[in-house]
Amino acid sequence: MSKASFSEAEAFLAVAECGGFGAAGRELGVTQSTISRRVAALEARIGRTLVERTTRRVTLTEAGHTYANELREVLLRLQHAEARAQNQAAEPEGVLHITMPTAFGRLCVLPCVATLAQRYPRLRFELDLSDRYVDLLEGSFDAAVRLDSGQQTGIETEPVWSFGLRLCASPDYISEHGLPLSPADLPSHSYLALRTYAPRLKWSAFWHGRKVELDLLPRITASDSTALRTLVLSGTGIAVLPTYLVSSDLDAGRIIDVLPGLGLPRRDMVVAYPRHRADLSKLRVFTDAMRRMSMTNE
Repeated sequence: MSKASFSEAEAFLAVAECGGFGAAGRELGVTQSTISRRVAALEARIGRTLVERTTRRVTLTEAGHTYANELREVLLRLQHAEARAQNQAAEPEGVLHITMPTAFGRLCVLPCVATLAQRYPRLRFELDLSDRYVDLLEGSFDAAVRLDSGQQTGIETEPVWSFGLRLCASPDYISEHGLPLSPADLPSHSYLALRTYAPRLKWSAFWHGRKVELDLLPRITASDSTALRTLVLSGTGIAVLPTYLVSSDLDAGRIIDVLPGLGLPRRDMVVAYPRHRADLSKLRVFTDAMRRMSMTNE
């Protein structure tokens, strides 16, 4: 691919991701007319109309959608190859601005960042530990560590951590309220949940090989899973908590795995980043370190 062909393809993909020529120009740091000229040259070269232009909006043709999907894969592989070469050739440097959930950030991401800070003295970090959702296309963050929620236009994701879930209670709570013997017993107990599940918690699980649907009304909700852990330890109720947060409590007997035969789904954490402005040389160092730490903690 020639330099001109690459610029044309990059301009077209930016239009597809950003939804317009002006937004694509701002994303790539060039003028709107430059984007329009490059897309027109691409269409002329391949002999197909890729973009339908109106005064109000820009839409992709069927050929445009197909070409954009193919380009995403090609450009991503090219970016990754370039990042790996840069990592081998030079030490990463600059600022990596990352947002992450509070509990997962403290327990899993911060130890990883501490290791990287010692290894790469020219790499700096700006960390935001918050449970609010951040729009990476609008904000200033380079990346977000978050639960995998599927594809989002303009956002690339790299899986870095997988963890299990446990239905947890303290020995004091079980002593006072009794041990649930099946999922059908749970609605009669005091349930605690993350606020994202309010007003009711609905999820699927497996019980002795049979799929069950649970619909629970939380007595207390909180925005942070560490707050739920504190409430569980105090004997306030039962909560679904991630293994990275309660594994030591389970080993020490401070928390009991309620209904250990209940098959709860595993959850995946990803590093999400804007496709067009990502500095993959820095992100690659971070994602690789997260994966290595994940393998030693699960």
